[in-house]
Amino acid sequence: MNMKSQDDLREAYYTFVQAMLEGDTASLRHLLDADFTLPHLTGEVQPLDSWLGEIDDGQFIYHRIDTVNLAVSATPMPLADHGYVENEYFVSGDAHRYRIPARKTTAEIIDAGHPYTTRVLVRRPADARKFNGTVVVEWLNVTLDQDVDFIFGATRELLVRDGYAWVGVSAQRNGVAAMKKWNPERYAALDVSASNIDPTDGSEIDPADPLIMAVGGDVLSWDTFSQIGRHDGNSGLLGGLNAQRLIAASESQSTLKVSTYFNAIQPLHSIYDGYLFYDRSADLRTDVDAEVVAIGTEIFTQLMGVAPQNDTDTMRWWEINGASHFSLSEIQDYVDLFIARDAAFPSPLGTGMSLSERIRANGPCVPSHSYSRVPNGDILKAALHSLNRWISGGQAPVTAPRFVLDDQVPPHYVRDANGQVLGGIRTAAQDAPMARNGGIDSDSWFCGPSGYHVDFTPAEMCERYGSHKAYVDRVRTVADANVRSGFLLKEEVERPIKDAEATSFSCSAN
Repeated sequence: MNMKSQDDLREAYYTFVQAMLEGDTASLRHLLDADFTLPHLTGEVQPLDSWLGEIDDGQFIYHRIDTVNLAVSATPMPLADHGYVENEYFVSGDAHRYRIPARKTTAEIIDAGHPYTTRVLVRRPADARKFNGTVVVEWLNVTLDQDVDFIFGATRELLVRDGYAWVGVSAQRNGVAAMKKWNPERYAALDVSASNIDPTDGSEIDPADPLIMAVGGDVLSWDTFSQIGRHDGNSGLLGGLNAQRLIAASESQSTLKVSTYFNAIQPLHSIYDGYLFYDRSADLRTDVDAEVVAIGTEIFTQLMGVAPQNDTDTMRWWEINGASHFSLSEIQDYVDLFIARDAAFPSPLGTGMSLSERIRANGPCVPSHSYSRVPNGDILKAALHSLNRWISGGQAPVTAPRFVLDDQVPPHYVRDANGQVLGGIRTAAQDAPMARNGGIDSDSWFCGPSGYHVDFTPAEMCERYGSHKAYVDRVRTVADANVRSGFLLKEEVERPIKDAEATSFSCSAN
């Protein structure tokens, strides 16, 4: 496309947006083809005449939101309502390159003196008296080619309720590249690149890994993650807060990066006191001085072809029955909001698409309703709470039932008559369900790890429970059992009960 056509397209887009804001349907009709359709978040595809008619009737009123000086991947959570602040910092230093001879071995220094500048986000209590002494340092996930704070999103209610500080680290090159593309002026100084070639034998230091969608070449990431941890421990990024404990946290692709860090770098420096892995981590050494809680959903054992290792005196592995790679509430209530805002996935109209919209556009997924209703975040909050107690010298987290696997190589899940995986932590979403949940979907792109839910009809709910009251009572029974077992915090127990109470169905008396 030449520059003239790009300018024409940009001008047409701005004219289109202005016409929406002004409710100018005549201009919109002039700009758009007669066969134009408008896809909605609900999945409805609305014809042009219907949409313009609803604008004329006042059913659609569009507003402009101007955001000033916003960081890419800034949280959509209203932190000020919870006494928290968010700051963006650029951190510069000189980093080592490391050689990792084999899995589960301590790294060797190749050389030093590689300059870098990266970005960190800090969310912390505004009042130092609220700080509980623990900093969660998240290696931000870049699978979507944008920094995504999956750990913060899943545990945010606990973090602000209990006074944690949180630091998000842009450790990988494609996350930094996305920021520079998003706002070239703001992020011009960022650079985390260095040669990926080992001078000893010409091999790649950090090869790409298509299995986890990792582009490779992140040779400074290990030392960057260490140096950010040291900054946190010395209160350099925390507004004067005195950090007493550091927890390294990561999700999906990032868990495998941080697994490498745990095995190869943690033995050298012992920066972090604990590690929280969300779906799920590679095989870990058992001689490293740090406690670990790793959470698994249904996708990763299938993806990696091996079950998690056994629990030890310093490790706990929890697997969540019916859980997709990320749950419905995590995506629709958090991730979708800033992915659409930051326009990491531009639509044909130039507006930002949410992750859910992008998955639908690349589908179809079968079943079509992405993400399981199983609340991964609630289990993660219990895991983080237990890990923080553990590294503070308190009781270890409870052990959890594992998924049941057969003896094939690689192993397969053992399923019940309804196709549900046996074993794992069972929440009310599975043992008092309002939907059939699956951790793994089929078809293209993110359909597989996104999983699915298929809500029951009112008739199916009546057949299953007999009455609305019986359904709510069953949810309450399962949620209370999860609290007693240590997999759900008491502060979270009311949510599934309220969701059940809000579910509308009535059954005729027999």
